[in-house]
Amino acid sequence: MSSTTEQALAVADAVRAVNRATVAATRAQQGLPALPEAQVAVLHTLRAHPSVTPAELAQRLDLARPTVSNLLRDLEAAGLVARERSASDRRSVLLTITERARQVQDAFHRGRAEVLSSVWAELDQSDRSALTAATPALRRLADLLRMGDDA
Repeated sequence: MSSTTEQALAVADAVRAVNRATVAATRAQQGLPALPEAQVAVLHTLRAHPSVTPAELAQRLDLARPTVSNLLRDLEAAGLVARERSASDRRSVLLTITERARQVQDAFHRGRAEVLSSVWAELDQSDRSALTAATPALRRLADLLRMGDDA
């Protein structure tokens, strides 16, 4: 394995570790449910695009419809997603997140800011500067990876 590949993998592993640790610390601090990433993606998508059908949701998430059906079943059982018949087409079901889901998402975002602010203050100035300087490059890396998904 080349040193370039090793460097790229080290950065990806570090970013993933920071994300996982941030999520775990935020959930613990806020007393939030430990939802799988796929369920979190469903909730984010439904909040951004309310009143979509299960088929539209599957397309937006690039997931198979049976996978989305299973995710929705679990989220509905947890009281985080609601289904309602379409007024214009009674055969269609529209999906929305519940108020409880909004509260969980809002608590997570508040808690995430608190957790990161607290930990950020513990870093020395050189670490904060290095992380801040790396932010644009990490965003470009994410953009390139997303463009690769579209290919």
